[in-house]
This record gives sequence, structure tokens and C-alpha cells, in this order.
Amino acid sequence: MIRRLFAPASEPGLPTPKFEELLARLEQIVSDMETSELPLEKLLANYEEGMRLVKACGDRLADAEQKVEILSRALSAESDKPGTAPEENKSAESKGDIRLF
Repeated sequence: MIRRLFAPASEPGLPTPKFEELLARLEQIVSDMETSELPLEKLLANYEEGMRLVKACGDRLADAEQKVEILSRALSAESDKPGTAPEENKSAESKGDIRLF
């Protein structure tokens, strides 16, 4: 039987694998399909699993992107508050610190 890291949402109680685990499995599937002489049934099963992994990875990346956007907006709104002194931002920049937001 094919070992699957991606568990469908219909199976509650199973731990959700990490993004890195999903990506590693996807890379293994691609490698197997490129380098091995697999029977058609195995190729189709790998393709199906790979497509589920692509969707799961894409969903996780979209969630992460949304969280980054929310954090960026929150930090931007915080720095735009009337009580924030612009000198704090300038002093950090003048010391050579790198600020992402």
C-alpha cells in the first residue's frame, strides 16, 4: 500500500503533517516518477497523491501569506498611531539595523 502523508480532511483525529513533510513527500513522488519505470497504476496513484499534496501545500502557503499580510497591516497601523515617535524608527535605521516592517 502507498504510504500517504496527506490525510483527507474527512479523517478527524489524525495529526496534520507539517508543510515540510508534505513537500518532502511531493519531491519523492516527483523523483520516483521521473527516474523509475513504474506500472501505469502506480504512476496514476502517485499522480493523484501528488496533486493532493500540491493542493495542501498551496493552501498552507496561502494561509501563511494571509497571516503575513495581517501582521504587516497590524504593524503598519501600530506605527501610524499618534503616540508613536518617528525618532524611534530613525534611531534604529541610523544604527544599521534592518527593519522588515
